[in-house]
Amino acid sequence: MTARISHIASISNNPTPVATLYETIFGMELDQTLRSPEFGEFLSDGNLTFNLRPRLAGHRVGLDHFGIEVDDIAALFDKLRSDYPAIGWVEQPPEGANGDYFSHDPAGSIFTLSQSEGGEIGERPAERPRSLNFARWSKGDPAARYIHHYAIRTRKLEECAQFYHEIFGFSHKGPTANDPNHYLSDGRMTLMLIPWSITDYGGISVTGRGPDHIGFKVEDGATVREEIDGFCSHFSPGQAPMWLLTAISRTTAESQIRAAMIEKSCPISQYQFTDKDGVFVVISDKTFA
Repeated sequence: MTARISHIASISNNPTPVATLYETIFGMELDQTLRSPEFGEFLSDGNLTFNLRPRLAGHRVGLDHFGIEVDDIAALFDKLRSDYPAIGWVEQPPEGANGDYFSHDPAGSIFTLSQSEGGEIGERPAERPRSLNFARWSKGDPAARYIHHYAIRTRKLEECAQFYHEIFGFSHKGPTANDPNHYLSDGRMTLMLIPWSITDYGGISVTGRGPDHIGFKVEDGATVREEIDGFCSHFSPGQAPMWLLTAISRTTAESQIRAAMIEKSCPISQYQFTDKDGVFVVISDKTFA
């Protein structure tokens, strides 16, 4: 089975300004295709798509799911029926923006499935277009800034790691003495599985298991942090599209605890941000390798 992580989807109250932030700071390509506003905004880092969809009734704002493309979806369904009969899937509704089917891992974390158009996973593009927004704000290289990992907190750590490795063929690195996480990679993108425990949430609101954060690889973490702070300083208080979790605010104490949680659980994390939709973002000039 050949598979790759193809997209990340987030539910947003502010798709356009938040998308502009990711374009301006991380050099992501903002898709200008005319489509219904209900599909939100689409960005690309040259490898995967980041879709910011407007909030619908019954949906929670924030990270929602990720998508996987496979080279033979019929064979995948046969393997799920044989090896994981408790795993189900449903066809996406007609207005679904990403993937063809919804499915889930053994702990219930959602992902979409779609048939790939062929081709092997190669190296990341050496060059990416430099948008006007990025060029106005940064002297950096957009090709050096990309989504590096997608993190999930789960109670079924070993079972989910085995599932993604066996079903999709993702390479697997297990826990070490100093790191309890599991890492599943398609060769470009990493799915990071973090152990979930209610005791980690002392002093803050307890959030459910599932998507935790996305991580960006950048050429220099300190430089990108300064760019984010500078860009967001042009907004009135409370209206900035992204801010450092340790920034002073009315929720400073809880934000600092959450920042420490992310820093502890992500060994490469240099700075922890949240965007206006509450999506946690890690930036780093390091990789898991």
